[in-house]
Amino acid sequence: MTPKEQSPVLISSADQKLALSSLEHDQLVHAKKHFIPRRHLKGPELFVLWALRIYLLFMMAVVGYQVWIAAH
Repeated sequence: MTPKEQSPVLISSADQKLALSSLEHDQLVHAKKHFIPRRHLKGPELFVLWALRIYLLFMMAVVGYQVWIAAH
């Protein structure tokens, strides 16, 4: 059998937990650390995020006004 013909070795979750439990703290941190690149958002996604930001600022102003009115 050539390396290309070999089927991939599947590791069970029990085997993975056993291997992770045997690592030292820094080895475990390094094994769990995965770089996740920043996502490039498109038009509709950017619109939704900006709408939520504006809504948040508006609601903060409303709550601030209500607190100011209640205090006076």
